[in-house]
Amino acid sequence: MSLWAIVPIKPLRRGKSRLSTILSEEERSHLNHYLFTYTIEVLKQVDSISDILVVSRDTNVLTESREMGVRTVTENGTPELNHAIRRASLFSTAFSTEGVLIVPADLPLLTREDVTDFIHHRTQAPMIVISPDRRRQGTNMLLLDPADLLTFSYGQESFTRHIELAKSQCADVMIVENERIALDLDVPEDFDILSTKRSIPIFF
Repeated sequence: MSLWAIVPIKPLRRGKSRLSTILSEEERSHLNHYLFTYTIEVLKQVDSISDILVVSRDTNVLTESREMGVRTVTENGTPELNHAIRRASLFSTAFSTEGVLIVPADLPLLTREDVTDFIHHRTQAPMIVISPDRRRQGTNMLLLDPADLLTFSYGQESFTRHIELAKSQCADVMIVENERIALDLDVPEDFDILSTKRSIPIFF
């Protein structure tokens, strides 16, 4: 199965605005850059991923991504996550990819083993593999086969919506519970949890 990993990335100075009460703009930009490069390096270690595609409107992110040896597509139009991911997914299908793996660039504990195990849960198409955030509200990792199986619906309660959309297409649904995938960095509480599991100064 040809599988592309899609990594959507906001402009580094705009991402993680909900951490503004504990981190300055410069610190958030530093953090976003670290998470972006860390995510790409993890994905490059996964043998079952055929290609990596970064979608962003940040020209510096796109340039650095290409320097890291991954494909890029420029986000255009009104900034909106679902639109950006759909654009990247359509781009991947032009290269005959059978499935796409959506990986947000804010999973600081993610490992190669986590991604490999997640992918191993795939079944015969049509199907999805999905992991929730720690609140079981958001979607922290999503694999679709075929790549155009459903309309992306990231946002509040996206975990439930993606499952419902898959079932409406009579697709298999595999739910993977993983505490490292579940920890994203959205609010100060997430950052506090991370600080108990990993040294923070690495980001700055």
